[in-house]
Amino acid sequence: MSSELSKWIEKKVLSRPYKKKPLSRYKQILNSLKIVKPKEIILVGGTNGKGSLSELITKLAVKSNISIGTFTSPHILNFNERIRVNENEISDKKFLESLKKILSMDEDKSLNFYQIISLAALNYFNSLNLDLWVLEIGMGGRLDPMNFLESDISVITKVALDHQEHLGNSIEEIAEEKAGIIKKQKPIIYGSIKIPNAIKNKSNKLKSKLISPGIDKLSKRDFNEIKSLSKKNIISSEVIYCFYKLCDLSKFDLKKNLNLKFLNDFNLFGRLTHFDNILIDSAHNEDAILFLQNYIDKNFKNVKNLNIYFCCSKDKDPFTLLKPFEGKVDRIYLPENLHDRLMSSKEIITKTAKINLDFVSISSLKEVYDSILESKKDSLNLVMGSFYFSAEFLKYIQNKRNLSISLSNLERAIS
Repeated sequence: MSSELSKWIEKKVLSRPYKKKPLSRYKQILNSLKIVKPKEIILVGGTNGKGSLSELITKLAVKSNISIGTFTSPHILNFNERIRVNENEISDKKFLESLKKILSMDEDKSLNFYQIISLAALNYFNSLNLDLWVLEIGMGGRLDPMNFLESDISVITKVALDHQEHLGNSIEEIAEEKAGIIKKQKPIIYGSIKIPNAIKNKSNKLKSKLISPGIDKLSKRDFNEIKSLSKKNIISSEVIYCFYKLCDLSKFDLKKNLNLKFLNDFNLFGRLTHFDNILIDSAHNEDAILFLQNYIDKNFKNVKNLNIYFCCSKDKDPFTLLKPFEGKVDRIYLPENLHDRLMSSKEIITKTAKINLDFVSISSLKEVYDSILESKKDSLNLVMGSFYFSAEFLKYIQNKRNLSISLSNLERAIS
């Protein structure tokens, strides 16, 4: 994304506060776009694993010569990543055209920035006559803009505690919000064995077939593949299960290209991204942290020193995120002034005072990078806690190698 477009989005779109707004205006504009439904729409929700599942479907669809539009959030490097067709990010020109069209229809400025971006994505997909749309739900589900579309399959990967200030303080309250994407008499896949009552009740009420490992008998082949891959791969067993079932339910023949090699080769930047002696992960809730910890235990048994470089958003609880590493980490470095949404090192130290950890405050990404370079080769340096932190660190690496900021250049930078 050019700096000009980035500045334009900052001024015209991101300046709008992200807060709940009445959806009546959104629905009016959505109707005005005259959306022509593609052959299939898949809605992907859940606390963790949404991005991985959306990316798996996208890659498999492209491999199967199925044209696909993918809407995800957040992005790692550029806003364009949120809107992709056949894995290719929307161009700056098309992005600007689509955003301007939506803004011209929102004369009273009643939409927040997430609603604007989602409408821009739908407008773009609608112009291309694609076969399949994969639309990732944001933090909730019931009031998510993408939920106004009539999906053919809905997926909730997992429900865990996150964004409690918006969704509720219990698994059942959060599940109630996420169950909002279940459609009448359309299948709903839930990735975990223990199914929240809110999801069971909603699927029963709407006569929607509920598919879950808690009630589904897998074939021996599928079970063995899920079991083996979840042990060594970056994909959780919940996501792999949802992926298999999506391939079964889709009207497209996706399974012809689904095999162990495809799954083993899968990667997703910012999520368990490993190169040299660095591991980058954007885990920012307790469930994701536990998955990350298990991944490290299984895949880095020979590591003698574990250093953590940690930032988290101001609305997160650093105690919950760092407690699992007590007694397992040599030092935790706390970078400052990387993003205005990140918590200060002073506040992190105050909130984690009851954990026995060795903290070091550092002032810049340069110090993060230099510290990692100086670390022992048999150590593992874990960059974790926030998408904002992961993004800034990955951008720094590209700048260090004199590469323009893009996912394709990122692959070059860390290979």
